[in-house]
Amino acid sequence: MNLLIANDLYVNHVEKYSDMVTRICYLRFNCLADAEDCWQNVFIKLYNSKEMWQKPDEEIRRWLITVTINESRDIHRKLFRRNHFDIDKLVIPYIEKFDWSLLYAVRTLPYKYSEVIYLYHYEGYSIKELVEILKRNENTIKSQLKRGREMLKDVIKDE
Repeated sequence: MNLLIANDLYVNHVEKYSDMVTRICYLRFNCLADAEDCWQNVFIKLYNSKEMWQKPDEEIRRWLITVTINESRDIHRKLFRRNHFDIDKLVIPYIEKFDWSLLYAVRTLPYKYSEVIYLYHYEGYSIKELVEILKRNENTIKSQLKRGREMLKDVIKDE
């Protein structure tokens, strides 16, 4: 593959999926720097997986979500005992118009619920697809969606 074409493919994937990866990272971390580290590691892995560049968009998207979730878990494990700054006090730049207030409400939920709600409602994955991506039982996904929605109603009602 021509180097120029390869670079264009990679840049297109970064531009297309950057916001999605950013939001998934943002769900996990209370520190903007940790979320940025996760984002960077995900796209380094994409850069090193050149065979992914020519796959269909849905396959790339699913792969990026899986890598982002796994990377965020790895980073979170490493940083578990480190002090963090409150992300709510930081200014977070973003390019697209997006309802960050609702994402913030989702982010206040425990991670196992916010992760499922985000992927189901924001990224549009079905329950069966979430079973494959998250490697969880279908009934677990369903109950996490139900409980997460109930908690989210309480959070939104309080605001």
